Amino acid sequence: MAENVGKTKSYMSMIENSKAVPSLSTLRDIATCLGITIADFFEEETNNNSEIARETFQFEKDAKIIHSKKNDYNLYLLIQNPAFKMKTYIVELLPFGGYAQELRHEGQEQGFVLEGQISLYLDNKEHVLNKGDYFYFYSYKKHKVTNKSEEKAKIYWVYLPE
Repeated sequence: MAENVGKTKSYMSMIENSKAVPSLSTLRDIATCLGITIADFFEEETNNNSEIARETFQFEKDAKIIHSKKNDYNLYLLIQNPAFKMKTYIVELLPFGGYAQELRHEGQEQGFVLEGQISLYLDNKEHVLNKGDYFYFYSYKKHKVTNKSEEKAKIYWVYLPE
């Protein structure tokens, strides 16, 4: 995560152990890497049991765009509840767009291609996936995803932090 946020591991450890206070922009970058909002850091967990208060959702009403890069991608967080371990997203890759930066962090990820064709790079190896294909990998592998076509691509993406 330190690499993705652009900070040293020691600085990130100091933040984690309350020995340093991050700037707002650093806090935003950390939240983006975790797939949460800055507000999630400050919300108290109100539900101490495993009961889910809500079990059904509608994309138009509940999904929130948490990151967007013009002409490249839109990242939608489907369910915003910091108590949930899995983070679920819709990744929308615009024509010839995608993530230029390779990511590497803790956790596990899986996805299902809903529309289009994507190239998923895992440790620099390209995997071409089409509508209906899916993937699973450990997040410590360097990874990025691109759309090499003229059509928009959509992926249902699940991230499980460790």
